[in-house]
Amino acid sequence: MIKYPLPLKKGDTIGICAPSSGVAGVFLNKLDYAVKTLSNLGYKYIETPSVRQNYKAVSASSKTRYEEFMSLYKNPNVKAIIPPWGGEFLMDMLPYLDLKLIEELPPKWILGFSDTSTLLFTFTTNLNIATAHGPNCIDFGFESIDPSVLKALDILSLDKGKNFSQKNLKKYQKDWLEVKKDIFPSYNLSEEVIWKSLDNENHEFRGRLIGGCMDVLCKIIGTPYDNVKNYISQFKDKGIIWYLESCEMNAGDIYRTLWQMKENGWFTNTNGFLYGRLEGYEDTQDFTYIDAFQKALSDLNVPVIYDVDLGHKPPQLTFINGAYGEVKYFGGKGEINQIMK
Repeated sequence: MIKYPLPLKKGDTIGICAPSSGVAGVFLNKLDYAVKTLSNLGYKYIETPSVRQNYKAVSASSKTRYEEFMSLYKNPNVKAIIPPWGGEFLMDMLPYLDLKLIEELPPKWILGFSDTSTLLFTFTTNLNIATAHGPNCIDFGFESIDPSVLKALDILSLDKGKNFSQKNLKKYQKDWLEVKKDIFPSYNLSEEVIWKSLDNENHEFRGRLIGGCMDVLCKIIGTPYDNVKNYISQFKDKGIIWYLESCEMNAGDIYRTLWQMKENGWFTNTNGFLYGRLEGYEDTQDFTYIDAFQKALSDLNVPVIYDVDLGHKPPQLTFINGAYGEVKYFGGKGEINQIMK
């Protein structure tokens, strides 16, 4: 039912395109360092022309971004596509997607997060193609690569039918260190990771994984690319696990968006939620993100685990959209087993 790409192996070619924002300024050097790291790890790469340009928050026109993406997706030598990072307006590339053509092509891994999750989510919910929510290409450009980033490549190397487990990380980054011309500091791991449960209880739950950056996923609602209700109906016997994170939402935004998703039927057959650490967040008067979770999700009577290693406050775990997940939460710690079946 879920179509898994072939495993990514050493010696394979990774495609780098910018379906949202391109790279400019000091981050060009960091991208060079990331590409060098991938080469040192044993991978070849192809970079499309618009990756290193950025104007009006995008790398190129929506049509050009689509064409560059498809040049990689149709290339039989490219085994995975990893954009440099996310951005703002990937959604305006979606009208150019030829889903019927893509469905006829061999699936290949797409890895990333932030605005890239718009593309991952569309592929999985419309075509049943497994996609990988995890580090961007630029995350390979640190002076010392975090093990969670390298783990993503290990996960993409697994055959269909295999499973992998990830436990909560130990430390996370609250504030970014400055990137300079030739200085690419590693994650600033200053804060202790503590997962939390909305009802303060321990939980175990299972289901098909789907999710991403809520800021951009909610924009799909009501568009021709919103196939979520059909997608989740396939798994009504096993249920769904939603993993979500946000990068620019205040408490009111989080509640309104969760409410919108729920009212649109996206949370039917949901067995539990995982929510990442908040970035760019502030309370709305005396209304907090905890209030948002309780007000939007408590009537579903399913576990809600938050402050998970997911999203814009690194490091993060890798989630496979479409994989069968098994979550265990106990006393501030968590473990997720994902089965690629």
